Amino acid sequence: MPNNLSATGKQFAWSWPLSDWDEMWKPSMWLRNPPQPHATHILHLAAIIALVMYANVISNEVLPEIWHIPFQLGILAIALAISRRAGTTWTAMGLRRDRLSRGAAVGGLLVAVITIGIAIAIAIPGTRELFRDEKIVDASLGWGLFQALVRIPLATALYEEVLFRGIVFGMLARRYSPLLAGVATSLLFGFWHILPTLDTLDTSPAGDLFSGWVGAAIAVMGSVAGTALAGVGFLLVRLYANSTLAAVLAHIGTNSVAMLGALFVIHVL
Repeated sequence: MPNNLSATGKQFAWSWPLSDWDEMWKPSMWLRNPPQPHATHILHLAAIIALVMYANVISNEVLPEIWHIPFQLGILAIALAISRRAGTTWTAMGLRRDRLSRGAAVGGLLVAVITIGIAIAIAIPGTRELFRDEKIVDASLGWGLFQALVRIPLATALYEEVLFRGIVFGMLARRYSPLLAGVATSLLFGFWHILPTLDTLDTSPAGDLFSGWVGAAIAVMGSVAGTALAGVGFLLVRLYANSTLAAVLAHIGTNSVAMLGALFVIHVL
């Protein structure tokens, strides 16, 4: 088929029909190849990955936190433009407007479940101490609320979910099976967290358990494996709702609610 999607007609604007996208969360779909595969545009995808890996270094090692939101949203806009230039549709990226309500419902339910789980963890003395991150202890309440309610939702959850579960998965799924596209996307998401893991070892309550280069290596491998697994979970949420919004909300619930829990433990309890 032609690589130019405009030449294929509107009915072939995505590799999978919409009905298949709605069912893609089911295991019976995972090994299927797209019925109308398009070129993956590897060079476009490679450009996006190179861009965001560069941005990852800048955000973690160079840029002050106050600039994370405009910088990363700008990077995301460029990645979206490249993806669209490669022919990737809003459907493939899970960004259809007519699926937003389902995405909000699924994501909102997960936020509620996560909130209950964190409340239980705070109520147990043994797990409550895990919320005493030194970085949060040493910072002001206003800084913590800004992180939980503004920076994490925009510069972490929205940024990472649209990037990985939206753009990268959407581009790979145009050519490969959902399983292969999902594994590749989740591994990239795991490697994405190497620098943040190294940066938080000094302030995390569990940081003392990973001293020295051996401990750091173990922490990094554990982080890559854990975040790759989390990436699989976020992808399943995105596919179940056929909306990346569901994954964004689940990610916000995982990170922001945990930080709000830490603020409660530190400033109230």
